[in-house]
Amino acid sequence: MQKSGGWEELTNMARHTVARRHWAGWSALAFFLSVWFLYSLTAARGTIFGDPAEYQFIPAIWGIAHPPGYAFYTLVAGVWQRLFLIGDVAFRTNLLAGAAGAWTASRVFLMILEVRLDGAPEAGRRWSLAAALVGALALAVAPDFWQHSIHANAHIFSVAITATQLWLLLRWSREGHDRWLFALAFFAGIGVTHHPITVWGLPAYALFILVQRPKILVQWKTWLPFIGCGLAGLLPWLYFPLRSPDVPFGPTDMRTWAGFFRHATAQGLRGNLFYFGLADQFDRLRVFWTLLRLQYTWPLLLLLGLGIAWLLSRRSRLALLWGLFLLGHLGFTLNSVQDVMAYLLHAFMALAFPLGVGVLLFVETVSRRARGWRTWVVVVGLFALPLGMLVHTFPRISLRDWDAADVFVDGLFARFAGRGEGAVVASDWEHLTPYFYRTYVAGEALDAADARPLYVTTSFSWTDAVFGHLAASPVYLTNYRREIRDLGFRLRPELDLWRVLEPPALEPVVPQSLLRDVWVDGRLELLGYDVTETAIVQGGITSVTLYARAATTPTAILMPFARLGTVEQRWTTDSRHLTPDWMPGEIIVERYDVYIPYTLSPGTYPLILGYTDMTNGVAELPFTGGAMALPLAEITVLPAAGALRQTRVLERSLTNIGNDVALRSARARAGLATRSGIWQEPLTLKAAQPLHLTLNWYVLARPRTSVTIFIHLVDANGTLRLGHDYTPLGGAFPSYLWFPKWLEGQQVIDPYRLVIPTDMPPGQYWLEVGMYEMGSIRRIPQFSFDGTMTGDRFILGPILID
Repeated sequence: MQKSGGWEELTNMARHTVARRHWAGWSALAFFLSVWFLYSLTAARGTIFGDPAEYQFIPAIWGIAHPPGYAFYTLVAGVWQRLFLIGDVAFRTNLLAGAAGAWTASRVFLMILEVRLDGAPEAGRRWSLAAALVGALALAVAPDFWQHSIHANAHIFSVAITATQLWLLLRWSREGHDRWLFALAFFAGIGVTHHPITVWGLPAYALFILVQRPKILVQWKTWLPFIGCGLAGLLPWLYFPLRSPDVPFGPTDMRTWAGFFRHATAQGLRGNLFYFGLADQFDRLRVFWTLLRLQYTWPLLLLLGLGIAWLLSRRSRLALLWGLFLLGHLGFTLNSVQDVMAYLLHAFMALAFPLGVGVLLFVETVSRRARGWRTWVVVVGLFALPLGMLVHTFPRISLRDWDAADVFVDGLFARFAGRGEGAVVASDWEHLTPYFYRTYVAGEALDAADARPLYVTTSFSWTDAVFGHLAASPVYLTNYRREIRDLGFRLRPELDLWRVLEPPALEPVVPQSLLRDVWVDGRLELLGYDVTETAIVQGGITSVTLYARAATTPTAILMPFARLGTVEQRWTTDSRHLTPDWMPGEIIVERYDVYIPYTLSPGTYPLILGYTDMTNGVAELPFTGGAMALPLAEITVLPAAGALRQTRVLERSLTNIGNDVALRSARARAGLATRSGIWQEPLTLKAAQPLHLTLNWYVLARPRTSVTIFIHLVDANGTLRLGHDYTPLGGAFPSYLWFPKWLEGQQVIDPYRLVIPTDMPPGQYWLEVGMYEMGSIRRIPQFSFDGTMTGDRFILGPILID
């Protein structure tokens, strides 16, 4: 009877285990489909500037992507594009990214389900389900993870691979079946063929396996198939030498060992790795903490800490695995300056596991002390945290209507097709990839007799493109390039392009609004103007393009300014063809932006143009007939949903930069001495001493461009004496990379460390901060609370070098 009862008990346990696995599997599938549906609602519908468009057209033509080539992704995406026939190639490839993101979140869901608390009853499985849902959903709606799941990219595949590896390790440690270990070896090989970043988890896996089963080193029957599965995972690499000789896009020398290793190991990109030194590590950790807080709310971070503490005290082996995994990935990522947010996906994914553990521990503790409905109230409250993030983030993160790349390519065809202009369009990588997609996938290309795109690289510069072609063909640029202007060339805005002209620029123009015999103080003739939009929401921008010429070269700087109602915006001279450089009779075309203040009430306002003589200090110059202002248009200001919120933010901010970003606060430190906000008493430093500066940015609106932050020490004459210009957070968090990355409402703590050179002359300097567009290097204007333009830099205070 005892034997029979024991056998029956074992049979019931086995049935229960199988049932539990099926239950977990079906739950994970339902979660996967739900998250993928969320991503599909917010996914981009077409192409996106830069690498995303490459990730769309490369698999479609069986090409080879930029280093490291992404062999595994290319094969999977190529098959997907041919079998998953929903939408066009661009959209279905964006959906593939969503599937990879949903798969990753579902693996985190299953990993959390694997956790069993000490003494927890089997009936508590429902709390495991709740914890798994909260932890995995928190990852799914984390902004960085969400963004990478709604546009074509290979990085979401990288984290899907590492999440799969961790999940397989947990299954192996719980069940002991070596088939999970063999699957891990296979996916380790797959990861290597996809992206080298996946190797940073391998030391953690190896040590965990040895701690879990020390005798494995002498178990050759396990080692042989393990090695074989790992080698099988490397098979996607064969794609490179097999495809390279005839590849329509990509390197053609990957059949050689030198060509293969150069491309597959991304040798040309290694200068961006391990960029920071030991003295920068504290600031790099601050950067990570800032970015982590943007992913998970404070209550979730507290639960994350609770889960880490429990793993350290009760599950030392899991703590070892997760700790080494995070150490490897963060040590690499935080000291790199390229694709940092993409690489951080691995850390954010890994931290979702102890977050779910913390949720489980918290709910179990509450259920033991307050049974019944109180526990359910707690569970509902925990669910509300990621759900609230979902509701808050959804409209801000969605790329559903983001069509800038497709509009740009449509504009190229509309502008050049059938014109026979024979133009050269010098372009960066970002603007070329959607054109490549149109060419390779849709089969549409500009005829060389009309226009020919030209790829600008580090080895073939914008200057090379201009000097090499302007004599024979019209040259257009996809970006305003200050270095071309500095060489004396004229840059005329034309839709989204810039026409390069040699001075004198005598080619005729056709303004939208023609002017006849309109002069500024008898020195400058206005030929006409364009106003792009006349109905703009609060916080928006409209552009005014002015067409002017001078009979003789002016000796003074004559600059236009605008009034919108009572708001005055006097434009800066940055990146302008200033009037003392104009040649007699040439037509100069300049575009100026008018920023609608958040504080400006909805209504209709006159847009007025005026001119000032900046050299002689004359605030307003007369037009023909003596009028001091020239009416341009009636501007209708429309209400914006967040205008009141942004107004409250700006009331407590130091400056407003381009209606996109507010500088909330600034704190400088030298040794133990500190200064905050705007200071009058100098902060004293010695040569070779570091100056620590922390800037607090608030995102007012979806960024319109990729910005570089500048931090300068200038002398009393405004001359730059020491500068630091870099992407926000030391390259970790670009504002706009192919599409807007910063989301409205985010607050970013941005630390900097500047070391005063030993040869810096003693004296008093001033610390200024601001932003400029990364591509054009044009400074972004700054505004006071009421919308008045205050310049293009903000002076924080004096710095004394002794």
